[in-house]
Amino acid sequence: MADAFQRIGLFSKPGAPEAYATLSKVARFLSERGCTCFIDNTCCEPETADQLALTPLPREQMVRQIDLAIVVGGDGSFISAARSVVDHNVPLLGINLGRLGFLADFSPETLEQDLGAVLAGNYTREQRSLLHARVFENDRVVFEHLAVNDVVLHKPDTPRMIEFNVWLDDHFVTRHRSDGLIIATPTGSTAYALSAGGPLVDPRLEALLMVSINPHTLSNRPVVVPGRSVIRLIPHKTCTGTARITCDGQVTFEILSHHVTQVAAHDRKLTMIHPVNYNFYDILRTKLGWGGHSRC
Repeated sequence: MADAFQRIGLFSKPGAPEAYATLSKVARFLSERGCTCFIDNTCCEPETADQLALTPLPREQMVRQIDLAIVVGGDGSFISAARSVVDHNVPLLGINLGRLGFLADFSPETLEQDLGAVLAGNYTREQRSLLHARVFENDRVVFEHLAVNDVVLHKPDTPRMIEFNVWLDDHFVTRHRSDGLIIATPTGSTAYALSAGGPLVDPRLEALLMVSINPHTLSNRPVVVPGRSVIRLIPHKTCTGTARITCDGQVTFEILSHHVTQVAAHDRKLTMIHPVNYNFYDILRTKLGWGGHSRC
């Protein structure tokens, strides 16, 4: 049975006029089919929203009123929107502008055909895990945020390594000396973790990745752990400086030597809407140039 997508929220990169033509096309197509459309008010100025014939709403208010979210842009815009909709069980669809994305996989060239299929219930629905990062000072949470791709503990802009202990489900794993550690979801295995030498992981798996950034020892290797694991990062007792926690490369918090960072899977999963013929391995083959045809 087809989902009754009637109230649709639109997202794009803030201040990105290159997205306006596609946003206008999407809004017109949906309105002609009886849908009510809103737009995240951080995406454009009020006069632009008027020209697009869209109702601007604060993001926190919009996600409570919609039953489908559409992102026009790239994977960065998709990730930002995903963190906003996941706790409201709103499915998310991405229309990619420019290069082929791992997440935003609908094409502007076949927009009307593809959106028509979605409204008719012809699409692939997939759930993806997110990360929930918390930083504790004693027993008090001083920072928390969600991440679609990864949570990264990394050094500030200095040539010195950082040193910390890694615990997994209250079991000590290792004393870590490196430029940092990437904790990634399977979705994030194609992002920063990949460039740091991590494995590609099918996003349907329940798993977390731990990938070191320039580790001090050659024996340090990427580790894949069960998806319901709780990872704790504790600065070594000799540490006196600062480091940073960064979520999806977009949100950063400075941690001190007495802070404890905890990362685990978020309680809720993101529902993604793909074209009906979507396959993760087709994306990998095209994006990574398997067979000699890269679109990076």
